[in-house]
Amino acid sequence: MASQAHGVSMTAIAPDGQYVAQVIGSKISTHSATPLDDGSRFIGSITLKEPLASQLKIVRISSRKGSQDSKNQKKTPVCSTAPRRILCAGESQVSIYDLESGTWVADIDNAGGTCVEFGPSESEIVILNAWMTKASIADVDTGRIMVIKSPKACSPQAQGHGYRPRTRQFAILLKPEGTDLLTIHEPNSYEVINKVSLQTVDAQGLKWSPDGRWLAVWDTASNGTRVSIYTADGQFLRTYTGPKDLENVHDLGVRAIEWAPAGKDQKTPYLIVGKNDGTADVVNARTFSCSTVLSHTFQTHSVAPLIWREQSSPSNGEPEYAEASAFDTTPDSSGLPRGVSIIQFSHDGGLLATVDQTRPNIVWIWSFRPSIGLVSALVHNHNVRQVLWHPSREELLVTTTNTTPAIYIWPSGAHPAVATVPVARSDVGKYEVAWVSPSSRDEPSTFWFVASGDAMLGQVTNLGEGGQGTFDIVYSAVR
Repeated sequence: MASQAHGVSMTAIAPDGQYVAQVIGSKISTHSATPLDDGSRFIGSITLKEPLASQLKIVRISSRKGSQDSKNQKKTPVCSTAPRRILCAGESQVSIYDLESGTWVADIDNAGGTCVEFGPSESEIVILNAWMTKASIADVDTGRIMVIKSPKACSPQAQGHGYRPRTRQFAILLKPEGTDLLTIHEPNSYEVINKVSLQTVDAQGLKWSPDGRWLAVWDTASNGTRVSIYTADGQFLRTYTGPKDLENVHDLGVRAIEWAPAGKDQKTPYLIVGKNDGTADVVNARTFSCSTVLSHTFQTHSVAPLIWREQSSPSNGEPEYAEASAFDTTPDSSGLPRGVSIIQFSHDGGLLATVDQTRPNIVWIWSFRPSIGLVSALVHNHNVRQVLWHPSREELLVTTTNTTPAIYIWPSGAHPAVATVPVARSDVGKYEVAWVSPSSRDEPSTFWFVASGDAMLGQVTNLGEGGQGTFDIVYSAVR
């Protein structure tokens, strides 16, 4: 995760939340969520070289070595001294800094792009150049660079490439001429395993299932609901086109998709297909038929879920959650793109959080065990920016476009709370959060809250005692 501010300041958080990097001018300050050997959390300061100092656009921190991307795989314990690398990308150069050795370990010239990120390890860098004419995979330890021509341009929310969980085969969408292609490559060597001509009008993105069995590719919304499923080696299985009983209804197509985490049998049970009509299809990942449709409409005849509405406290004026019996169902009239834009499963797949852009201020929370149903709705005064489940607990963090820095937290089975955070106010409400992966279940739930380049590590206490919580500061990384 990275917050960008083009040349002034930006903050990057490691995928597991263990490290934060702050860019201020030509310096990068690094901080650890876990205390170092001397008890401090400040790691050090890095000086950027030209041309990066004046052209920096992207900052990334690598994942922990030995950790697994799949939410259902065993993770190695958190170690504050684990080797990490920081990726810095400008308009024409990518440089890699090693936190363990405290040195710049690689410079890749003529390598700026719209997408620059770590591959399956801290030694591999994926670079999609600004003109989308090629994708380069560079191994900074060996100096080897593999080039894949004509990658397909996809939105940042729907990537056109990805690595298979566990075995790390690389899949990428291509558009060399007028036909969409899918190629799958061997790990390390990137030799082509299979090349598939897709039956799509304009493929929007691809996503591997967490168990690594399936690869889903969805088509442009103008072609209706079309999600094609392929095996891990690129063999076509079938295309999901929506519930059979809705064939005659006007189909507005797919906005986003998300796979459920693998279950105890190590198989992914569901694929969620978020639609532009404000519904989400729950697709059985064995038969790829629709099990049920989630409708983002309050059903008065059904069992009422717990509805929590944000309001100003009568006692101190601070925001809080209060229980409500219903909420306004008037669609948003801002003209923003419609459809289900956020789909997030809890770590074990038992709960699902969604946001429909028809009412972008509401987070809908669904239970998948023992049956599928709506259990709660969080109604906010401003549009929802981010929804993030805890990596091992049923706790949900929410940020909104509220200019007052605040965190909204929903713990399963307890009263949700709103806590204001003592960081710089953002005039546009651009706040970001990231959980810190705990080393044990007994470790307190901590997270980073980032605003205007400042990063605050903390936790919310006084949960269950009312609609307001207290943000306790664990560490402050202020510029």
